[in-house]
Amino acid sequence: MNPNDLALWAIVFLGALLVAWQVVTIRFTVAGVERKLDRLLAHFEVDPHPPLSDRAKGLAREGRTIEAIRAVRAETGAGLAEAKAAVEAYQATAGE
Repeated sequence: MNPNDLALWAIVFLGALLVAWQVVTIRFTVAGVERKLDRLLAHFEVDPHPPLSDRAKGLAREGRTIEAIRAVRAETGAGLAEAKAAVEAYQATAGE
């Protein structure tokens, strides 16, 4: 291996380390923002889950969770994780 190749690999390695460090920093920043947002939502008593329609509630009550999640996503435009959390939260409170 000649010295030019070694220098090139060193530059690539250092660049990869820099990118990895930036990714870690961004993840910690996002986690902090999410914690703050959760505290604000709790303080102002805001429900972070999208509202469920009567159709979605009925499906959830019947135990048809996947269909209820699909209904919430179609009706609200929510993402999969958000719709799943909303349906599961409803099922947890409906059982009480």
